[in-house]
Parts: sequence; C-alpha cells; structure tokens
Amino acid sequence: MSGAGTDSGAAAEWIKPALVGVDAARSPAFPAPVAALLDEAGDDDALARYARGAAAMAACRLAAVELAPAADEPPPAAPEDARMLGEGEPLAAALRTIFRSDSERLHHEACQRLAELGRALPAGALASALDAGRQRARLRTALLPVLGERGLWLARLNPDWRYADRGGAAAEESADPFAQAEQVWQEGSFEQRQTLFAQLRAADPARARALLQAQLGELPAKERAAFVAELDAGLSLDDEPLLAGLLKDRGREVRRFAAALLARLPQSAHAQRLRAWLAPRVTQERALLVKRWVVDAPQAADPEWASAAIDVARPQNDALGERAWWLYQLVRQVPLRWWCEHTGMDAAALLAWAAKSDWKEALHRGWLERIHRDDGDWAAAMLDAPGRAFHGHHAGLLGLLPPAQRVRHWPSSFELLCRSGRFDEVVGSCAPGQWLPLEYSRLVGAGLEQAGEALRQDWSLRQNAQSLLEVLHPQALRGWRAPPRGPDDTSALADCLAGLERTAHVRGLLHA
Repeated sequence: MSGAGTDSGAAAEWIKPALVGVDAARSPAFPAPVAALLDEAGDDDALARYARGAAAMAACRLAAVELAPAADEPPPAAPEDARMLGEGEPLAAALRTIFRSDSERLHHEACQRLAELGRALPAGALASALDAGRQRARLRTALLPVLGERGLWLARLNPDWRYADRGGAAAEESADPFAQAEQVWQEGSFEQRQTLFAQLRAADPARARALLQAQLGELPAKERAAFVAELDAGLSLDDEPLLAGLLKDRGREVRRFAAALLARLPQSAHAQRLRAWLAPRVTQERALLVKRWVVDAPQAADPEWASAAIDVARPQNDALGERAWWLYQLVRQVPLRWWCEHTGMDAAALLAWAAKSDWKEALHRGWLERIHRDDGDWAAAMLDAPGRAFHGHHAGLLGLLPPAQRVRHWPSSFELLCRSGRFDEVVGSCAPGQWLPLEYSRLVGAGLEQAGEALRQDWSLRQNAQSLLEVLHPQALRGWRAPPRGPDDTSALADCLAGLERTAHVRGLLHA
C-alpha cells in the first residue's frame, strides 16, 4: 500500500459490479493486499467476498490510502503539530464521538471550543471531521483553523477533502478566491453557489455584485430572486444601477426584492419616488383642538407604479379591497423607520394608531412584509401588540430579536413549552455555536432531567429532546443527568435516553 490521492473513477471500478450483480463468474478482482486478506478469510461465497472487499476499499478511500504497486512513491510523512490533542486525552475521545455523529451543532461547538483552547483535532477525529466539512460548507469556517498540520496534510491526499487544502496552505500560494468562486458558481449546486455568494458578498460586495451581474441572464427566476436577496448584506448606492434594472425583471419575486432593497437606500431615485407617493397619504388633521395623524388610501392607480414593482391589479382572491391593495403595495416597500421619522411616533404608538384606522389591514400586512433585521423595536412592539393581528407571525418576529430579548416571549415553564410544541422556535433562536441564555437553559435542563414519563408519552418531546440539550448553556449542563431508564422502555425510548446521556457527557468534556 502507498498513500496517494484517490479519485471517484477508481472507486467506481469496484462499485460497478454491484449494479449488475455479483456471482462466482463475475466477482471483481480487488488489489493484491485486499485480495490476500479475503483469501485468508477463506470465504467461498462470492457475495460475501465482494461485500468484504468493497468495505475494505471504502475504508482505504476514507483514509486517503490508494492501493498501488509498491514502486509508487509514498507521500511525505505527516508534520509534527504541538497543537494536536493526544489520543489519550479525555477531550480527544469526546471529539471522536462528536464528529462521528451527524449533529451540526455539536460540530460547530467542538470547533469553537478547540479554537478557544488553542488546540487542534486529534488524529482519530480528523477523517470524520473532514467528511463533515465536505458535507456542510458552512462548517468549514470554524473547522479549518482547528484541523492543524496533520489535518491539512491529510486533506491533500483525498480529493473529497481538497476544500480544506484550499482553505489552508494552498490558499496562500496565490489561489484567487474570486476565481474559485467562479468555478463553484459554474459547477456547484444551487445551495453551494448561494452559500458562496453570501460569503463573497460579506467579504467583497463589489466583486459579488459583478459576479451576479455577469450571470443574471443565464439564471432561472428562482435563483435570481435568491441571489438578489443576498445583496442586502453590504447594500450601498453602488448597487442602485443593478437593482434599478431589476425593477423590470421578468420574475415577480426578483422585482419585489430589488424594490425593497432600493427603498432602503434613501438617496436612490426609487426611494424618493416612494416617499413622494406615500407622504401625501399620511397627513395631520385637526379634530377640535387636537391634531391627529390620518392615512388615506389612493383614489386611483398611478401609471408610474408599474415601473416601481407595484402591482396595480388586485388578485381576485385577495381579501383587501382595491384601494387597500394599492395602499398595501406602497406600504410594503417603504422602510419602517420612515414612519417614525415622518410622524414622530415610535413603533408601539404607530401600531396602536393603525389599529384604529380604517386601513389597518393594509398597514399591518405591509409592515409585516417590510420588517427587516434592523427593525428590532418594531418586532418587539408587534409581539406586545394586543389582539391577534400578528399572532401567526410570532416565530418570524422573534427571530429578529437577540436571544436575551426573546426569553420573555417564550413559554415560562418546561410544561408549557411541551404543551405549546414551540420547540423549533426556541432551538431555532440559536445559530450553530450559540446557546440559550443561562437562566432559560436551566429551566429547560431541569425539565428535561425530570421528563422521564413525558418522554414515554410525548412523541414530539422525544423528537426534540436532543436538539434542546444541544442548545443549553454549558453551565446548565453541570451535574445534568438523563432521566432513568425503565424496564419496559421501548428500544426507541432507550435510544433517545442513551443519546441524551452521550450528548451531555461529550459536551461536559468539551467545557470541563
């Protein structure tokens, strides 16, 4: 055997026989070292011999080992790395367990913790970690710094792991990240291209814009809309020419995203037109001795609206009347801060004012569509608003608040959390590598610890218990124990409890 890069073509040579059937007459020939091992096993069954041989070849490929003639030059030895954890250290065992799991959250947490400690992954976890990075592109930013010298060395030996080599030494050797982006843009899946475009936009908005502009004519409407939405990051007046042209795009969603982004640029021609159309509709009038703000929907459609991504024709099944539809079309484009600046009212006062208006449905609907991640005050006000106007949008509004501000809107006890089924809302508040606030973590952790009977009866809780445990603050895990097992537990429940024990153990080792 000699270490060398393998390729998918070589792997296909021993996978193809399985597609047509394996018998004694059509048993594939494996390379000499594997064939010798199979001969020693003494198994005459062709199917069993093939299965064992294929498993051995898969293991060799995962370890970046190519079976080749002895004359081939072996690769250079792996470099020494003082940062690499030793295999005998307790944390090394936890990392092997974590990267053999499919939990993206645990992967991120492990990388984050290793970086804090200034250590690199142990040798036994490298193959699984490199595979995890191959499957999940957004893990790579956290993974690459903790691969260490051994991980980068290993990545160069397996084409499936070359992403790590590009992120390490090879990236410093003159590789142009923009050229790599163009290659992924041409050859990658839609999800890969979208992830890469978001990264490019955050790092170099102008280059990302140029890449999109060059390819717009070749992209389907769905992809155009997704990429235009990513222009929100790093948005500036330099984007105006591109976005203004997209107001005439064939795709309705493309036009809508372009118009919404232009409206966020106060100096853009589009934003100025919107203010000119809406300001006369929101005015003050005197009632007795008091001035009050009033809003009035347009009496007729403006021919210029067609060039501003405003749909004049109301869909037949829409609940709004024609004038309310026109008002809603204007409201959903104008940034929420304009309302505060124009009227002098804050978000809570504007919501209370709109609730008394004849046009409240158009205003509420337009504001909900317009709300942006910078509008945390509006999200909080909508969550606190009386009635059910924003009830169905609870999760989306919570997502606009920092986790510490979401807590008061979450179920106040573990029992209420289980009864409401709002697990996704709580877990989803934490991006990979983030945790719930400490006090709420303690509340959930204590509930999970005492949830033995609930786990037996509540299928939804059982499905979400692992995710809840993964987002608990590390301090809330100190001394945590999984519910005890019972003699009549089903295999599914036993697996669930064992998984909770394992997760608590490895997370505890990470933060010991």
